[in-house]
Amino acid sequence: MGFRRLFGIGGDAGEQEPPEIDTQITTVAPRPGSTIEGQVVLKGGSKGLHVEWLNLDVIGKAHSYNGSLDDDEIVGLSTDRHQLTLAPGEEKVVTFTGELPWECPVTELHGQALGVDVSLVTRLNWESSSPVRDLDFLHIAAPPLYEAVLDAFAEEGYHVDNSQLIDEYIPHAEAHRGTYQIFFLTDRSRGVDRFAELEVVFHQNMVGAMVYVRRAARATYEWSDKPPARRFPVAHHEVGRADVGERARKALAELPIVDS
Repeated sequence: MGFRRLFGIGGDAGEQEPPEIDTQITTVAPRPGSTIEGQVVLKGGSKGLHVEWLNLDVIGKAHSYNGSLDDDEIVGLSTDRHQLTLAPGEEKVVTFTGELPWECPVTELHGQALGVDVSLVTRLNWESSSPVRDLDFLHIAAPPLYEAVLDAFAEEGYHVDNSQLIDEYIPHAEAHRGTYQIFFLTDRSRGVDRFAELEVVFHQNMVGAMVYVRRAARATYEWSDKPPARRFPVAHHEVGRADVGERARKALAELPIVDS
């Protein structure tokens, strides 16, 4: 995002060069389950800078039960140092790395933004104990499994419109995180026997994903209050080999029955 000037730190109001911070993500379009790396560049300015601690967290904006958006910590990233002191005019670089969880939300599909807000937030304290945040939006690409399943629904006329992150566990699923992502799919030329809009949810792990499909209910945020869902599994190694479309068509055929 470029250097952020830390005004009011380390000197009086007449200071010409305040300290600066810039978080740089070097991994291009990481995916859930993959590594993300980068560096934090700090400049001491005219008076120098003492950092008491340095934290980097991947944060998503998730809808709660009433629809409000709240920050959800997805994962914390490891740095090679937490405390450091910079002399006036000095520049130091702190590297960081971490692994995105398999249940991490994605922000883009086939290079197109989905409307989900995921950011890397860098926070630091210095001698005055005042917090500073440097925020960098993350571009997290959809795994091949997601692309294969959503492409299969597109073949049946249902195309992805956008997505939401929901602050809730999927019932009866072995989830490590208390959030899940909804993909909203719309069929603009539907027949009378088809729903106008669907919700697709992936519960992913290192083996594959359980795919949930149901009639969309955008204004409802609690899983138990939404329409019933059909589900089917897809393994990562099946992508490009198995007929995922057959499973999507079966779910679409059974959905009106369970939803009646």
